[in-house]
Amino acid sequence: PIFYCIVHLSQGGRKYRFYSNITMKFLPIVLSAAGLLPDVLAFSTIAPPLPSFPSLGDAFKIIKEPCDKCSAVVVEADVGQPGVNLYIALDSDSYGHTLRPGNGGIRLLNYPSVQSAIDDAVRLAKGMTRKHDMFRTGFSGAKVVVKSDHEDLSVIERKELMESVASALDAFDGGMYTGCDLNTGDVDMDYLVEATNDKYVLAGRNSRVDTNVATASSVIGSILGTVEAMENSCDLGSLTFTVQGCGKVGTTVAKELVRMGAKHVQTCDLYPQAAEIEGCTPIMDWAGTECDFLVPCANSLAITEEVARGFPEGIKYCVGATNSPFANEKAKEIFDGRGIMHIPESISSAGAILADSVEWSNINLYQIVEPAKMYGWIRDISREKASDLAGHANQEPHYVEPAKMY
Repeated sequence: PIFYCIVHLSQGGRKYRFYSNITMKFLPIVLSAAGLLPDVLAFSTIAPPLPSFPSLGDAFKIIKEPCDKCSAVVVEADVGQPGVNLYIALDSDSYGHTLRPGNGGIRLLNYPSVQSAIDDAVRLAKGMTRKHDMFRTGFSGAKVVVKSDHEDLSVIERKELMESVASALDAFDGGMYTGCDLNTGDVDMDYLVEATNDKYVLAGRNSRVDTNVATASSVIGSILGTVEAMENSCDLGSLTFTVQGCGKVGTTVAKELVRMGAKHVQTCDLYPQAAEIEGCTPIMDWAGTECDFLVPCANSLAITEEVARGFPEGIKYCVGATNSPFANEKAKEIFDGRGIMHIPESISSAGAILADSVEWSNINLYQIVEPAKMYGWIRDISREKASDLAGHANQEPHYVEPAKMY
Protein backbone atom coordinates (compact mmCIF):
# COMPACT_ATOMS: atom_id res chain seq x y z
CA PRO A 1 0.00 0.00 0.00
CA ILE A 2 1.09 3.55 -0.63
CA PHE A 3 0.24 6.43 1.68
CA TYR A 4 0.37 10.06 0.64
CA CYS A 5 1.66 12.50 3.20
CA ILE A 6 1.50 16.28 3.20
CA VAL A 7 4.82 17.58 4.49
CA HIS A 8 5.04 21.16 5.72
CA LEU A 9 8.32 23.05 5.74
CA SER A 10 8.93 26.52 7.06
CA GLN A 11 11.67 28.74 5.73
CA GLY A 12 12.10 32.46 6.07
CA GLY A 13 8.63 32.87 7.51
CA ARG A 14 6.94 31.21 4.50
CA LYS A 15 5.33 27.80 4.61
CA TYR A 16 5.79 25.26 1.85
CA ARG A 17 3.87 22.09 1.24
CA PHE A 18 4.61 19.11 -0.92
CA TYR A 19 3.22 15.61 -1.28
CA SER A 20 5.27 12.48 -0.86
CA ASN A 21 4.37 8.83 -1.34
CA ILE A 22 5.67 6.51 1.34
CA THR A 23 5.58 2.73 1.24
CA MET A 24 4.78 0.67 4.30
CA LYS A 25 8.51 0.04 4.61
CA PHE A 26 9.05 3.61 5.83
CA LEU A 27 5.80 4.08 7.71
CA PRO A 28 7.23 3.22 11.16
CA ILE A 29 9.71 6.09 10.82
CA VAL A 30 6.90 8.53 10.05
CA LEU A 31 4.73 7.25 12.88
CA SER A 32 7.54 7.26 15.43
CA ALA A 33 8.39 10.83 14.49
CA ALA A 34 4.78 11.72 15.21
CA GLY A 35 4.93 10.01 18.61
CA LEU A 36 2.52 7.24 17.63
CA LEU A 37 4.91 4.32 18.09
CA PRO A 38 7.18 3.36 20.99
CA ASP A 39 10.67 4.84 21.17
CA VAL A 40 12.14 1.50 20.14
CA LEU A 41 11.24 2.30 16.53
CA ALA A 42 12.41 5.91 16.61
CA PHE A 43 15.27 7.21 14.51
CA SER A 44 17.89 7.80 17.20
CA THR A 45 17.50 4.89 19.61
CA ILE A 46 20.23 2.48 18.52
CA ALA A 47 21.56 2.57 22.10
CA PRO A 48 19.44 2.67 25.27
CA PRO A 49 18.37 6.11 26.53
CA LEU A 50 21.01 7.85 28.62
CA PRO A 51 20.72 9.93 31.80
CA SER A 52 19.91 13.61 31.52
CA PHE A 53 22.59 15.58 29.74
CA PRO A 54 24.94 17.40 32.15
CA SER A 55 25.07 21.17 32.41
CA LEU A 56 28.12 21.98 30.33
CA GLY A 57 28.82 25.20 32.19
CA ASP A 58 29.36 23.23 35.41
CA ALA A 59 32.09 21.05 33.91
CA PHE A 60 33.66 23.19 31.17
CA LYS A 61 34.42 26.69 30.10
CA ILE A 62 31.95 27.47 27.32
CA ILE A 63 33.87 29.11 24.48
CA LYS A 64 31.05 29.39 21.96
CA GLU A 65 27.32 29.01 22.35
CA PRO A 66 24.88 28.10 19.56
CA CYS A 67 23.54 31.03 17.55
CA ASP A 68 21.55 31.72 14.38
CA LYS A 69 24.68 31.70 12.23
CA CYS A 70 26.21 28.54 13.70
CA SER A 71 24.43 25.90 15.74
CA ALA A 72 27.52 24.31 17.30
CA VAL A 73 28.66 24.72 20.89
CA VAL A 74 32.37 24.67 21.81
CA VAL A 75 33.71 24.00 25.29
CA GLU A 76 37.22 24.01 26.72
CA ALA A 77 38.28 21.26 29.09
CA ASP A 78 41.08 21.44 31.64
CA VAL A 79 44.47 20.12 30.59
CA GLY A 80 47.35 19.92 33.03
CA GLN A 81 50.06 20.58 30.46
CA PRO A 82 51.41 24.00 29.50
CA GLY A 83 51.01 24.93 25.85
CA VAL A 84 48.12 22.51 25.28
CA ASN A 85 44.42 23.43 24.95
CA LEU A 86 41.55 20.96 24.64
CA TYR A 87 38.41 22.02 22.78
CA ILE A 88 35.29 19.96 22.14
CA ALA A 89 32.71 21.00 19.55
CA LEU A 90 29.24 19.49 19.48
CA ASP A 91 26.80 20.20 16.70
CA SER A 92 23.27 21.20 17.65
CA ASP A 93 21.80 17.70 17.61
CA SER A 94 24.42 16.54 20.10
CA TYR A 95 24.15 19.47 22.48
CA GLY A 96 21.72 18.45 25.20
CA HIS A 97 20.42 15.48 23.16
CA THR A 98 21.28 12.25 24.96
CA LEU A 99 19.39 10.00 22.55
CA ARG A 100 21.68 11.13 19.76
CA PRO A 101 25.15 11.57 21.28
CA GLY A 102 28.02 13.27 19.52
CA ASN A 103 30.71 11.29 17.75
CA GLY A 104 34.00 12.49 16.33
CA GLY A 105 37.70 11.77 16.71
CA ILE A 106 40.56 13.50 18.53
CA ARG A 107 42.65 15.77 16.30
CA LEU A 108 46.02 17.04 17.55
CA LEU A 109 47.72 19.89 15.69
CA ASN A 110 50.05 22.84 16.09
CA TYR A 111 47.35 25.37 15.18
CA PRO A 112 48.51 28.94 14.47
CA SER A 113 45.95 30.43 16.88
CA VAL A 114 43.22 29.57 19.36
CA GLN A 115 40.58 30.83 16.92
CA SER A 116 41.84 28.59 14.13
CA ALA A 117 41.56 25.58 16.44
CA ILE A 118 38.02 26.52 17.46
CA ASP A 119 37.00 27.14 13.84
CA ASP A 120 38.42 23.76 12.84
CA ALA A 121 36.55 22.03 15.64
CA VAL A 122 33.25 23.59 14.54
CA ARG A 123 33.82 22.85 10.86
CA LEU A 124 34.74 19.23 11.56
CA ALA A 125 31.84 18.67 13.97
CA LYS A 126 29.33 19.93 11.42
CA GLY A 127 30.95 17.73 8.78
CA MET A 128 30.55 14.76 11.09
CA THR A 129 26.85 15.53 11.45
CA ARG A 130 26.48 15.42 7.67
CA LYS A 131 28.09 11.98 7.62
CA HIS A 132 25.93 10.63 10.42
CA ASP A 133 22.80 12.11 8.85
CA MET A 134 23.66 10.63 5.47
CA PHE A 135 23.77 7.08 6.85
CA ARG A 136 21.44 7.51 9.84
CA THR A 137 23.89 6.06 12.32
CA GLY A 138 22.11 7.40 15.40
CA PHE A 139 24.97 9.78 16.18
CA SER A 140 25.32 13.49 15.62
CA GLY A 141 28.50 15.39 14.89
CA ALA A 142 31.23 16.31 17.35
CA LYS A 143 35.00 16.76 17.39
CA VAL A 144 37.81 16.91 19.92
CA VAL A 145 40.55 19.32 18.89
CA VAL A 146 43.81 19.62 20.81
CA LYS A 147 45.77 22.79 20.11
CA SER A 148 49.47 22.41 20.76
CA ASP A 149 51.81 25.38 21.01
CA HIS A 150 54.63 22.93 20.32
CA GLU A 151 55.57 22.25 16.71
CA ASP A 152 57.15 19.03 17.92
CA LEU A 153 54.11 17.04 19.04
CA SER A 154 56.32 14.36 20.59
CA VAL A 155 56.92 16.57 23.63
CA ILE A 156 53.29 16.20 24.69
CA GLU A 157 52.64 13.75 27.50
CA ARG A 158 50.12 11.54 25.73
CA LYS A 159 48.94 9.54 28.75
CA GLU A 160 48.26 12.72 30.70
CA LEU A 161 46.47 14.25 27.71
CA MET A 162 44.22 11.21 27.29
CA GLU A 163 43.40 11.32 31.00
CA SER A 164 42.21 14.90 30.47
CA VAL A 165 40.08 13.78 27.52
CA ALA A 166 38.68 10.96 29.68
CA SER A 167 37.63 13.44 32.37
CA ALA A 168 35.77 15.45 29.73
CA LEU A 169 34.03 12.34 28.38
CA ASP A 170 33.00 11.36 31.90
CA ALA A 171 31.46 14.80 32.34
CA PHE A 172 29.38 14.31 29.18
CA ASP A 173 28.10 11.08 30.76
CA GLY A 174 27.44 9.27 27.48
CA GLY A 175 26.71 12.34 25.38
CA MET A 176 30.01 12.09 23.49
CA TYR A 177 31.98 9.21 21.92
CA THR A 178 35.40 9.58 20.36
CA GLY A 179 38.29 7.78 18.67
CA CYS A 180 41.38 8.43 16.55
CA ASP A 181 41.94 11.28 14.14
CA LEU A 182 44.90 13.26 12.83
CA ASN A 183 48.05 12.68 14.93
CA THR A 184 46.35 10.37 17.42
CA GLY A 185 46.60 6.59 17.23
CA ASP A 186 46.33 3.21 18.88
CA VAL A 187 48.59 4.00 21.83
CA ASP A 188 46.52 7.09 22.65
CA MET A 189 43.35 5.01 22.47
CA ASP A 190 44.85 2.43 24.84
CA TYR A 191 45.49 5.21 27.35
CA LEU A 192 41.98 6.57 26.83
CA VAL A 193 40.26 3.20 27.21
CA GLU A 194 42.12 2.67 30.48
CA ALA A 195 41.28 6.15 31.76
CA THR A 196 37.56 5.88 30.88
CA ASN A 197 37.24 2.32 32.18
CA ASP A 198 36.48 1.16 28.63
CA LYS A 199 33.67 3.65 28.00
CA TYR A 200 32.99 6.29 25.35
CA VAL A 201 35.84 5.15 23.07
CA LEU A 202 35.14 3.76 19.60
CA ALA A 203 38.48 2.69 18.18
CA GLY A 204 38.22 -0.90 17.06
CA ARG A 205 38.57 -2.32 20.55
CA ASN A 206 39.46 -6.03 20.50
CA SER A 207 38.48 -6.21 16.84
CA ARG A 208 40.33 -6.94 13.63
CA VAL A 209 38.44 -4.15 11.86
CA ASP A 210 40.79 -1.33 10.87
CA THR A 211 38.97 2.02 10.68
CA ASN A 212 41.53 3.31 8.17
CA VAL A 213 40.61 0.46 5.83
CA ALA A 214 36.95 1.15 6.59
CA THR A 215 37.39 4.76 5.43
CA ALA A 216 39.26 3.61 2.34
CA SER A 217 36.35 1.25 1.61
CA SER A 218 33.90 4.15 1.49
CA VAL A 219 36.23 5.99 -0.90
CA ILE A 220 36.47 2.97 -3.20
CA GLY A 221 32.71 2.41 -3.07
CA SER A 222 32.08 6.05 -3.94
CA ILE A 223 34.50 5.90 -6.88
CA LEU A 224 32.82 2.76 -8.19
CA GLY A 225 29.35 4.28 -7.84
CA THR A 226 30.45 7.42 -9.67
CA VAL A 227 32.01 5.44 -12.52
CA GLU A 228 28.90 3.30 -12.91
CA ALA A 229 26.57 6.29 -13.00
CA MET A 230 28.65 8.63 -15.13
CA GLU A 231 30.75 6.34 -17.33
CA ASN A 232 28.14 3.57 -17.76
CA SER A 233 30.88 1.09 -16.98
CA CYS A 234 32.59 -0.75 -14.16
CA ASP A 235 35.98 -0.60 -15.87
CA LEU A 236 38.62 1.49 -14.09
CA GLY A 237 41.34 0.65 -16.60
CA SER A 238 40.83 3.62 -18.91
CA LEU A 239 40.71 6.24 -16.14
CA THR A 240 43.58 8.11 -14.47
CA PHE A 241 43.50 8.59 -10.70
CA THR A 242 45.56 10.95 -8.56
CA VAL A 243 45.66 9.93 -4.91
CA GLN A 244 46.75 12.98 -2.95
CA GLY A 245 48.12 11.88 0.41
CA CYS A 246 49.54 8.41 1.01
CA GLY A 247 48.99 7.80 4.68
CA LYS A 248 47.14 4.73 5.90
CA VAL A 249 43.91 5.59 4.07
CA GLY A 250 45.47 6.92 0.85
CA THR A 251 47.84 3.98 0.54
CA THR A 252 44.96 1.53 0.98
CA VAL A 253 42.90 3.38 -1.63
CA ALA A 254 45.78 3.37 -4.14
CA LYS A 255 46.49 -0.34 -3.65
CA GLU A 256 42.80 -1.21 -3.96
CA LEU A 257 42.42 0.80 -7.18
CA VAL A 258 45.32 -1.16 -8.67
CA ARG A 259 43.84 -4.44 -7.44
CA MET A 260 40.51 -3.57 -9.08
CA GLY A 261 42.08 -2.99 -12.48
CA ALA A 262 43.09 0.68 -12.55
CA LYS A 263 46.13 0.99 -14.80
CA HIS A 264 46.89 4.66 -14.19
CA VAL A 265 47.14 5.47 -10.49
CA GLN A 266 49.29 8.47 -9.60
CA THR A 267 50.35 8.99 -5.99
CA CYS A 268 51.62 12.11 -4.25
CA ASP A 269 52.68 12.80 -0.68
CA LEU A 270 54.66 15.38 1.27
CA TYR A 271 57.07 12.53 1.97
CA PRO A 272 57.99 11.21 -1.51
CA GLN A 273 58.89 7.74 -0.24
CA ALA A 274 55.32 7.28 1.00
CA ALA A 275 54.07 7.64 -2.59
CA GLU A 276 56.15 4.69 -3.78
CA ILE A 277 53.36 2.12 -3.95
CA GLU A 278 53.50 -0.96 -6.14
CA GLY A 279 51.58 -0.52 -9.38
CA CYS A 280 51.39 3.28 -8.96
CA THR A 281 53.29 6.21 -10.47
CA PRO A 282 54.65 8.70 -7.91
CA ILE A 283 54.27 12.37 -8.88
CA MET A 284 55.56 15.54 -7.26
CA ASP A 285 52.76 17.99 -8.10
CA TRP A 286 49.25 16.63 -7.58
CA ALA A 287 47.66 19.99 -8.45
CA GLY A 288 49.52 20.30 -11.73
CA THR A 289 49.20 16.78 -13.12
CA GLU A 290 46.34 15.69 -15.38
CA CYS A 291 43.87 13.09 -14.19
CA ASP A 292 40.23 12.02 -14.47
CA PHE A 293 39.76 11.46 -10.73
CA LEU A 294 41.26 13.56 -7.98
CA VAL A 295 41.21 11.48 -4.80
CA PRO A 296 42.09 13.73 -1.84
CA CYS A 297 43.30 11.70 1.17
CA ALA A 298 45.38 14.32 2.98
CA ASN A 299 44.84 17.36 5.19
CA SER A 300 41.74 19.52 4.90
CA LEU A 301 41.42 22.73 2.86
CA ALA A 302 44.08 21.81 0.27
CA ILE A 303 41.97 22.77 -2.76
CA THR A 304 42.33 26.53 -2.72
CA GLU A 305 40.83 28.93 -5.25
CA GLU A 306 44.17 29.00 -7.02
CA VAL A 307 44.33 25.21 -7.19
CA ALA A 308 40.72 24.99 -8.37
CA ARG A 309 41.34 27.47 -11.20
CA GLY A 310 44.68 26.06 -12.27
CA PHE A 311 43.98 22.33 -12.12
CA PRO A 312 44.72 20.83 -15.56
CA GLU A 313 41.88 20.34 -18.00
CA GLY A 314 40.34 16.89 -18.24
CA ILE A 315 39.54 16.35 -14.59
CA LYS A 316 36.01 15.00 -14.20
CA TYR A 317 35.59 13.91 -10.60
CA CYS A 318 36.73 14.71 -7.06
CA VAL A 319 36.10 11.81 -4.67
CA GLY A 320 38.21 11.20 -1.58
CA ALA A 321 38.66 10.70 2.14
CA THR A 322 39.61 14.25 3.12
CA ASN A 323 37.20 16.07 5.38
CA SER A 324 36.53 19.53 3.91
CA PRO A 325 38.91 19.31 0.92
CA PHE A 326 38.02 22.83 -0.28
CA ALA A 327 39.62 25.85 1.36
CA ASN A 328 36.40 27.82 1.05
CA GLU A 329 33.07 27.88 -0.73
CA LYS A 330 34.50 29.87 -3.62
CA ALA A 331 37.03 27.13 -4.40
CA LYS A 332 34.21 24.58 -4.53
CA GLU A 333 32.18 26.88 -6.79
CA ILE A 334 35.12 27.10 -9.19
CA PHE A 335 35.25 23.30 -9.44
CA ASP A 336 31.48 23.22 -9.89
CA GLY A 337 31.70 25.84 -12.62
CA ARG A 338 34.24 23.72 -14.46
CA GLY A 339 31.82 20.79 -14.44
CA ILE A 340 33.86 18.73 -11.99
CA MET A 341 31.64 16.40 -10.01
CA HIS A 342 32.37 16.29 -6.29
CA ILE A 343 30.99 13.42 -4.25
CA PRO A 344 30.76 14.93 -0.74
CA GLU A 345 32.83 13.42 2.03
CA SER A 346 29.60 12.72 3.92
CA ILE A 347 29.44 9.75 1.52
CA SER A 348 33.00 9.12 0.39
CA SER A 349 34.68 9.40 3.80
CA ALA A 350 32.06 7.82 6.02
CA GLY A 351 33.65 4.39 6.46
CA ALA A 352 35.00 4.99 9.96
CA ILE A 353 31.73 6.36 11.33
CA LEU A 354 29.87 3.40 9.85
CA ALA A 355 32.25 1.07 11.67
CA ASP A 356 31.80 3.18 14.82
CA SER A 357 28.05 2.82 14.60
CA VAL A 358 28.36 -0.97 14.62
CA GLU A 359 30.84 -0.91 17.50
CA TRP A 360 28.50 1.36 19.47
CA SER A 361 25.29 -0.55 18.85
CA ASN A 362 26.63 -4.12 19.04
CA ILE A 363 30.12 -4.46 20.48
CA ASN A 364 29.94 -8.27 20.46
CA LEU A 365 29.21 -8.36 16.74
CA TYR A 366 31.92 -5.81 16.07
CA GLN A 367 34.53 -7.90 17.87
CA ILE A 368 33.81 -11.11 15.96
CA VAL A 369 32.84 -9.89 12.48
CA GLU A 370 35.13 -10.78 9.61
CA PRO A 371 36.83 -7.53 8.55
CA ALA A 372 36.24 -8.29 4.86
CA LYS A 373 32.50 -8.41 5.49
CA MET A 374 32.56 -5.07 7.26
CA TYR A 375 34.62 -3.46 4.49
CA GLY A 376 32.40 -4.97 1.80
CA TRP A 377 29.25 -3.67 3.50
CA ILE A 378 30.75 -0.18 3.76
CA ARG A 379 31.88 -0.26 0.13
CA ASP A 380 28.46 -1.39 -1.10
CA ILE A 381 26.36 1.20 0.72
CA SER A 382 28.80 3.97 -0.22
CA ARG A 383 28.68 2.80 -3.82
CA GLU A 384 24.89 2.93 -3.83
CA LYS A 385 24.79 6.41 -2.28
CA ALA A 386 27.39 7.82 -4.70
CA SER A 387 25.75 6.24 -7.73
CA ASP A 388 22.37 7.63 -6.76
CA LEU A 389 23.79 11.11 -6.21
CA ALA A 390 25.80 11.10 -9.43
CA GLY A 391 22.82 9.79 -11.37
CA HIS A 392 20.80 12.83 -10.33
CA ALA A 393 23.44 15.30 -11.46
CA ASN A 394 22.40 18.02 -13.89
CA GLN A 395 18.71 17.35 -13.39
CA GLU A 396 16.44 20.36 -13.28
CA PRO A 397 15.00 21.07 -9.80
CA HIS A 398 11.25 20.91 -9.39
CA TYR A 399 9.57 24.12 -8.32
CA VAL A 400 7.44 23.79 -5.20
CA GLU A 401 4.38 26.01 -5.03
CA PRO A 402 4.10 27.88 -1.73
CA ALA A 403 1.12 26.69 0.28
CA LYS A 404 -1.75 29.07 0.66
CA MET A 405 -1.97 30.70 4.04
CA TYR A 406 -5.35 30.15 5.68
